[in-house]
Amino acid sequence: MIIAWQFIIMIALTCSFFAWFLFRPISQSQSLSGDESNIAINQQRQDELKSDINQGLIADDQYQVAESEIISTLATELRLDQKESIAIKPLPWTLTIILIFSVLSLGIYSQLAPKMISSENSLTEPMSMSDSIERLQSYIKENPGDFQALKMLGLAQIGIGNVNQSIEAFESAYLINSKDIDLLLQYASAIAASQDGQFDGKSKVLIDEALSLDPQSIQVLYFSGIVAAHEGNLSGAIEFWEKALYLMSTNHPDRNIIEEALGTVLNLQVK
Repeated sequence: MIIAWQFIIMIALTCSFFAWFLFRPISQSQSLSGDESNIAINQQRQDELKSDINQGLIADDQYQVAESEIISTLATELRLDQKESIAIKPLPWTLTIILIFSVLSLGIYSQLAPKMISSENSLTEPMSMSDSIERLQSYIKENPGDFQALKMLGLAQIGIGNVNQSIEAFESAYLINSKDIDLLLQYASAIAASQDGQFDGKSKVLIDEALSLDPQSIQVLYFSGIVAAHEGNLSGAIEFWEKALYLMSTNHPDRNIIEEALGTVLNLQVK
């Protein structure tokens, strides 16, 4: 355990304060004799008693009784003070407190201080996409019915250009859940990527399935417009994209994409 020098200084200053705090009152108490201390205390009591009667807080008879009790108590204490008193040695107490406080502080510091990390356990570099794919594949071998894992594998495969492998992963996920809108669109996009960007055949079927499941989905409307445009159905594409823009908020991050696509189709229609 490495201890910061600031922490050592803090312990030293704190121990010094406790030593002064303990030693000062004990030293002062030893400098006064027992008789002087008792007399001073009882004199203070009499002063307080006089203050009370001057303020009308007590009656005269009560004052007399209280004064007699104070005098009687003083006499008793003076007789008892003649016995041997127990000497209090401030130095041992000071050393004991310093030792206890130091041990306690070091214990707390060892629990709160940041642990040193060896070079072997230092932060490793993030996994590459290939490593992530290998781990997903290993996981899927043991959990072949995990829909989310299969969909993530498809996305990872297409992310590094493995289009055919992504189609296989999406197909396996599709057999488990054919009602997932995001999967249908990703699956259709992967097939279109294998067909030079053409959304026809299986790709078109998947987008039509997504449209039937959620005709208000902005993403589905966008892809449906692409399919219509590829088929030469410019009016259909315009209808899909205008509906998507209508459903979009003005600050939607994909709004510019659809507006540009719509503008391109409108220009083609005019020509």
